[in-house]
Amino acid sequence: MNAMNVSIIVPTYKEAKNITPLSEQIDRAMKDANLTYEIIVVDDDSKDGIIEAIEKIKDRYNIELKVRKSEKGLSSAVISGFGLVTGEVVVVMDADLSHPPAKIPELVAPILDGSCDFMIGSRFVKGGSAHHFNWYRKLNAWLSKMIARPLTRVSDPMAGFFAFPGKMLNPLPALNPLGFKIGLEMIVKASPKRISEVPIQFQERLFGESKLSLKEQIYYLIHITRLFEYKYKTLAEFTKFCLIGGFGMMVDLTFVYLSMQIFVIFGIVSKLFQFRIARVIGFIFAVTSNFLLNRRFTFSRAEQGNIYRQYLSFFLVSLIGFTINWLVSVYLYEHIHFFNTHYLTAAFMGILGGTVINFMGSKLFVFKHRKSL
Repeated sequence: MNAMNVSIIVPTYKEAKNITPLSEQIDRAMKDANLTYEIIVVDDDSKDGIIEAIEKIKDRYNIELKVRKSEKGLSSAVISGFGLVTGEVVVVMDADLSHPPAKIPELVAPILDGSCDFMIGSRFVKGGSAHHFNWYRKLNAWLSKMIARPLTRVSDPMAGFFAFPGKMLNPLPALNPLGFKIGLEMIVKASPKRISEVPIQFQERLFGESKLSLKEQIYYLIHITRLFEYKYKTLAEFTKFCLIGGFGMMVDLTFVYLSMQIFVIFGIVSKLFQFRIARVIGFIFAVTSNFLLNRRFTFSRAEQGNIYRQYLSFFLVSLIGFTINWLVSVYLYEHIHFFNTHYLTAAFMGILGGTVINFMGSKLFVFKHRKSL
């Protein structure tokens, strides 16, 4: 028995009215292209009559239904469908007829002939369109594309209509999408080498309501952050380290300022040592806040470690950076007149000097990943 040419995964929720016309159009397109197919519908327990709708048409079309009772979400529904495919090529598309079934043969042909590894039905390449989009949705699509640029250069990273070889699922990549952008997750984690796009005319849905919401847009931003961390792990950690360091710098400068004011007002420290001691006080408060925030957000995998041992290690590593930090700032303050009257600027320059050393020490020694036995 020959393998099925194409497995078409259709995640659904409250889409019962769309299943029959969708199946009719898929069947027509596939027969015209002389392709064998299966439709795999994964429904999130809609209770909208989809079971009955598929029961009526299953003798006409090669369609199967999986109803999920305990899970929800478009992306996880697609992943659930991956376990059921038998085709050489996997196609993912929406149930609402916004993705034209007539384009499936054009989408799968380059994969079947081995000339492409991942195909996208794109609204934004030449010949594609989304005429019903208002200005808000156009702006949203443009911003989404720009945000995804560090991950991929495709014109439509939010596309939900795409195809790839079934062998890409063996083994299945470690997928953990948030929201409904499973295509972008596949591009980043499966790392297809040859990606191409075909233009589609994105249509307004026939029945039901759009799943796009503010919640899904927030999920998209979180998803992009996760994928950035996956693809650029060290850069992502360094970015978060610097952002936390920026907060720590404010803590540092605040306590330097408060200490200097107290020393001047109460005269409890000689002028020669005021700034030196103020820098030490600022460092202690800053290193503590940086440790807690980095342990929680930058190197969260280390949260299971002993916090006291980690804090001591972080403090010692930070001392190396602080030594450079302190020497630079004190030298500027004591030897260059400008910095003598702008001591916060001198402290800032010192902080910059120790940042990279602190990061590398934290990554390699304090919060290093220890494999469990």
